[in-house]
Amino acid sequence: MTPAPVPAPAAPTASPALSAFLRGIERRAFVFAQVQCGDDEVAQAALGRAMRAFRSTSAVSPLSAWPAAFWALLLAQAELSRGESAAPELDALGSGPRAALLLRMVGGLDFPHAAQVLGVSEATYRFALQRALQQLGDAGISYAALGELRERLHHRVKTLPQGRIDALADLRAQVLEGAPERAPVAPRVVPAWRRRLPWVLLALLGLAFAATFWPAVNPLQPGGTEGLPVDATPPPPPEPTDADRITHPDYALLAAPEDDALAADLAFLSWMVAGQGAAVPAAVPAATAPAAVPGEADLAAPPPLLAPLAAAWPGLDPATRRRLQQNASHWQRQPPPQRAALAQRMREWDALPAAERARRRGAFAAWQALPLAEREQVRVADARLRALPAEQAQALRAAFDALPADQRQDWWLGPVIGSGFTQLRPLFAFVPEDERLALLEILRGLGPQPRADLAMLALRLPANERESLRRELMAAPAAERDALIREWLQR
Repeated sequence: MTPAPVPAPAAPTASPALSAFLRGIERRAFVFAQVQCGDDEVAQAALGRAMRAFRSTSAVSPLSAWPAAFWALLLAQAELSRGESAAPELDALGSGPRAALLLRMVGGLDFPHAAQVLGVSEATYRFALQRALQQLGDAGISYAALGELRERLHHRVKTLPQGRIDALADLRAQVLEGAPERAPVAPRVVPAWRRRLPWVLLALLGLAFAATFWPAVNPLQPGGTEGLPVDATPPPPPEPTDADRITHPDYALLAAPEDDALAADLAFLSWMVAGQGAAVPAAVPAATAPAAVPGEADLAAPPPLLAPLAAAWPGLDPATRRRLQQNASHWQRQPPPQRAALAQRMREWDALPAAERARRRGAFAAWQALPLAEREQVRVADARLRALPAEQAQALRAAFDALPADQRQDWWLGPVIGSGFTQLRPLFAFVPEDERLALLEILRGLGPQPRADLAMLALRLPANERESLRRELMAAPAAERDALIREWLQR
């Protein structure tokens, strides 16, 4: 009896979170790509490739990193750096400055996230944006005209033709199913000059025959040689200065390679810490004290290493100035060998594909959002994992990989709130992005019982009452939040 053929393994099912994310961003992304390259079909094809790449990236990235990762993948499509803009107001800009401006106008990204997408420091992004606006001003495009363009683009996002909406929905369905990209069907075109081809060949043969009678110019003597023309070698790029390295957008990640490695495995290690893998004890080492941060007086002027930023320093927000001050202090403390190693990591990082950089940025941002005590727990889990026999470690990873995709995503939030975030998820529905971190900090500050009570409320309350509870919780002092949750539970 002939054995039945083994079916090919099906593509992993996409999570509902990925479906919702793509549905929410596809129209803006299409308009962004269409304005950038000037062609509807080329824009949709580029969007499809970015979606397929993002499907893999999203599986190993925290939700908070998804927007920057997606836009970085879209910008990495070659079609978006060619062609002319579909917006006449932006004709004076090249593709790079145009993308920097459109990330704000269409993508709606703030300065830090737009800089992250482009892989530059926030200060560099602000300078690029200022130069783009100056170029537009020199071309006669006023701020009022840009405002009208922004409104027009937002209207285009909301009023795409139904045919395009259906095409984007079909594209999204293909991506979520893991279907490969459809090959474009090239129309068969019969060249109009085919009938004249024999006459063209006859003329070329006649010219070739006549050329045999022409004398050679500067004939080469017997035994002589003739050198090939030498192309001018372009000058090497200038060596980055200390200021360039300190303002690198991923300085914190590259300065802490051990933390970068832990961040890449954060979801799995958080799951282990919570006891799901039964491999980590409950005891947690004391967290180390945080490094000193510059005070307000220290932020008034840039340090000597950042002298090139002196003119723009007052225009940077305090968080950016503080981060650059910390980078400068760290760089000055490093001995020459460590500086050289860090500079080498920067060169290797800049050569990575955009998708890989976006994935690692997202994981590192999730790591930095954890309190110090939870970071220590994750370090302990990593040490214990390395000490386990290979078979046991592989079994733990297989158990984690078998979890639904949404549950694996929750563990990027760390061991404290990752375990119960599935029940708390309704509390985050329609929360503005700039309030999500504050709400997560509130959840981390609650004890286990108040957090469990809040999860019960999040599942039980209708949407309007959940919104009222969330606002009251964020406005209440930390000492009064437990009582507030009990009060809501007793209503």
